[in-house]
Amino acid sequence: MSKSQLEKDLEIKESFIDLLNDVYPSVKIGYSTFTPAEILECCDPVAFSIGLIENEDYLAELEDET
Repeated sequence: MSKSQLEKDLEIKESFIDLLNDVYPSVKIGYSTFTPAEILECCDPVAFSIGLIENEDYLAELEDET
């Protein structure tokens, strides 16, 4: 059974979040710790969306190569 578009979109978003969190460190402010993905998505949703689209394009290129 093939995945729905929603499932594919969620997987792409999760992979982008994982990428951000692997590349950049978490930030601690007071007693709270925030992941890079949380910070970017909340503070600059446009940049987050652009990065998500670019990551999706990159993953699509990788699939095309195989």
